[in-house]
Amino acid sequence: MAYQPFALKYRPQRFEEIVGQPHISQTLQNAVAEGRIVHGYLFAGPRGTGKTSTARVFAKAINCEQGPTLEPCGECDSCVAIQKGNALDVIEIDAASNRGIDEIRELRERIPYAPGELRYKVYILDEAHQLTDAAANAFLKTLEEPPAHSFFILCTTEAHKIIPTIMSRCQRFDFRAIPVGLIIEQLRKIAEQEEIEIDEAALRAIAVAATGAMRDGESILDQVIAYAGRDEPIDVDVVRAVLGITEEALLARTAQLVVDGDMSGLFGVVDELVDGGKDVVQFVVDLTEYFRNLLRMAMQADVPAWAGLEEEAAGQRQQQAAQLGAERILEIIHRLSQARDQLRYSNQQPLLVEVTLAQLVPAAQVKTAQPSPPAAVPAAGPPPVVHEPQAAPAVGEGPLTLEIVQQHWQRLPVELKRSGNMPIAPIVMAGNPVALDGDKLVLRFDETNQFHYNRTRSQYRDVVEAALQELFGQPLQIECRLGSAPAGGEAEPAPAAAPTVLTGSDDTEQAVKRTLQLFEGSREITEE
Repeated sequence: MAYQPFALKYRPQRFEEIVGQPHISQTLQNAVAEGRIVHGYLFAGPRGTGKTSTARVFAKAINCEQGPTLEPCGECDSCVAIQKGNALDVIEIDAASNRGIDEIRELRERIPYAPGELRYKVYILDEAHQLTDAAANAFLKTLEEPPAHSFFILCTTEAHKIIPTIMSRCQRFDFRAIPVGLIIEQLRKIAEQEEIEIDEAALRAIAVAATGAMRDGESILDQVIAYAGRDEPIDVDVVRAVLGITEEALLARTAQLVVDGDMSGLFGVVDELVDGGKDVVQFVVDLTEYFRNLLRMAMQADVPAWAGLEEEAAGQRQQQAAQLGAERILEIIHRLSQARDQLRYSNQQPLLVEVTLAQLVPAAQVKTAQPSPPAAVPAAGPPPVVHEPQAAPAVGEGPLTLEIVQQHWQRLPVELKRSGNMPIAPIVMAGNPVALDGDKLVLRFDETNQFHYNRTRSQYRDVVEAALQELFGQPLQIECRLGSAPAGGEAEPAPAAAPTVLTGSDDTEQAVKRTLQLFEGSREITEE
């Protein structure tokens, strides 16, 4: 006999076996018992929550040789045929592939004929929202005047797409996402029947990954057993390996780096993910869930029991939640959620994750190696104040020279901000433009800034070159060099301008504001 997946092997066969939908099971049982069965039902809800299974159980209940009955026997010819999918009078139609008016017309021609084997005909229309408008309107006539021997069950994951005229002729039942605890309980029963040794943490991880869908949970359990083997005990590490779930320790370490403002450490996390071949999208999803639990703690709410936090881990999270505060955590969750949506369409996922992590740390809190002093701004004045992201003013006409590049180098963060890449500005600006040969611009990094050098010449190269092209009006290719310049061959940066002596508090305040506006920072001015 061919192998039967758990999702099929353990499919509910009676109302009492339907998990997490008692409001629906009880209503349908009462309808059968009291003879209040209508001809049109609409089952709406997320995938894997039991819509089609409930439709089959209902078909068995009204066609069982012992009934109509509240609980089909499962042994008579009618029940067995429906259970095996061999009953000619229980017709399951996939509306996704039979969505046109011609298919519905053909269906309408068959509906008036009496059942061939069973007491009633039951039509189960899956993905009913896929019907075209013309097909839905053609089907409407059947629902208005159905034959006494025919019942229709429309199943959909998108009830809002069902036209109102059809919905008004059906009894609607809304299936709910199945709670994690109930999924764990069902998976535990399956593991016991299959004689599989699996710990609670592993069951919990599978149930959380199922996101409310029992079918998904059963399929994941099937996959995990195939990976580990039936004779090996299964723990949470096995589940994480199969699903690509981020290790708890890495999530906790990442959160602590955010708390500490350790930008270099955060970028190291991305390197670790990429080098290990991990899914950076899954990492962002898991990190969002981690901060969600921190938010609960920060707001004195209970963390869900299924989170399964050990005492030591819970203590660390409580401390992180207290250090960050609810408002800061909300902002972090918002940025991570935005990144999760953007990652689906990005072909530079590691870069996007790096920028997102950089944005989780306020500029005033960033702890990185101090960059080498950049080329000084000539006496023309301070860098332009940036109140909103905007294009930098044109550099001017004529051939581009190293002196022009050095003169306008401090305007590069403005362009990076305009393109949404402001968090990398402190890293890029650790380099100094020291030579220009045609379209090749040489950036020199001090030996103490090796991290900045590595990032600029690899992950950030394309972003920096695009910003330079916008700034100077012509394409430039950057070449990054590390260490002091060799004798001859490179121009030294322009000498640093003499420090400006600020004699008044207004001047000091204006200078601080210019700096903070440039790097999107913030600070409170305290009067002495």
